[in-house]
Order: sequence, then C-alpha cells, then structure tokens
Amino acid sequence: MAAILFAEKGYSQTSLQDILDQTGLKKGGLYYHFRTKQEIAVAVVTEGFAMDDTPTEAGPLQAVVDASIVLAWLTPQVPVVQAAARLATDQDHKDTFGYLWSQYIPRVTQLLEEAKRREELKPGVKPDETSWVWVAAYTGVDLMCRLDYAALPRKVAAMNLHFVAGIATERTLAELDMTVERGRELLRRSPWAAEYLDKVAPRTSAPSDWHKT
Repeated sequence: MAAILFAEKGYSQTSLQDILDQTGLKKGGLYYHFRTKQEIAVAVVTEGFAMDDTPTEAGPLQAVVDASIVLAWLTPQVPVVQAAARLATDQDHKDTFGYLWSQYIPRVTQLLEEAKRREELKPGVKPDETSWVWVAAYTGVDLMCRLDYAALPRKVAAMNLHFVAGIATERTLAELDMTVERGRELLRRSPWAAEYLDKVAPRTSAPSDWHKT
C-alpha cells in the first residue's frame, strides 16, 4: 500500500499519515514493523529490485538482457517495483537514491565478466564500464517512460537490441533472444517471477493480454 503512494507521489510528497490512511493501520501497528517513513522507503526499494533471482541457464549475456526486460515488464504491473524505481531516482531521499545502479552495476559486471570468459563479448569490451553504461541507459529509458509505463518493455527491448549489437560477438548475437515477448514469456513460465507478481500485487491482466499494452 505504501508503495502505491511512493509510486504516485514520490518520497517528499508522501507523509507518514498518508501511509497510515492508505494501509488502515494505527501508528502502533505500523511502528511494530517500521519506526520511520525512511525505513518504509528503504524496504520498498529493497523489495522492488530482485536481479539476484534472474536465471542464468541461457548464458550470462542473455541473463543481463533477461533481467532488464523482466524488470521492464514488472514495472508497469507491480506498484512496489514502480515505487522502487521512483525512489531510487528521487534525490529527495538519500537513503534510497541510487539504489538501482548501486545494486545492478556490480551484478551486471559479474555477468559480463563471465560472458567475457565465455568469449561472448567482442575484444576490448570492458565489463565494468559496459555495465555502468548499460544500467545508466536502462535508468534513462525508465525515466523517459514514467508517464507511459506501458511502453517501457518495448523501449527497453529496443535499447537492448542496439546496445548489445555493439558488445556481443556475431555468434553470440545470433543466439540471443532480445525480443520484448521474451520478457512476457519469462514472467509466464518462471516460478520466481510469477510468485513475485502474485505476492506483491494481483495481475491487472492475463499474461496473454500483455502484448496489447
């Protein structure tokens, strides 16, 4: 419930009383779990990003692509993910600002280092610099889609297609699936993603209808 407020209003425009009104909790009930609004915001951001759960069976470079497109599909559907994205780019709250890139860049770097060992990357590609640029690009696309989040999966898929063409070998590029439909399919058949969606918020439409958004 608090995530809905943070997603719609941001950190500074959401008061503790707003959260109490939205959740129907009394102060004592809320304070049993969280002492401050800051703690609630940190909990929302921590819950909203789950890249460590991204499957890697298809290879490390595919895993990075998958993490971005799955996050792009989750964001329009799940309030806590929307709220996490907003709080992570909200300079009004230093405890959550930057959380997205501080968590994703190291993980993407690890995957790209493994991709380099497997010779999935072109010679000269530096995993640390590439991960920084990739996560920064995703953050920019997310910001540009804030008023039309339904477009986020399509925009991220286009970003991945152009970005990966510059870093992947021809053989790897031919094997990668960077379609927007892959993200929807991962959510449909992945236990961790389906459980995450159902736990945080009911689906607003069936997976088969998501391509219409």
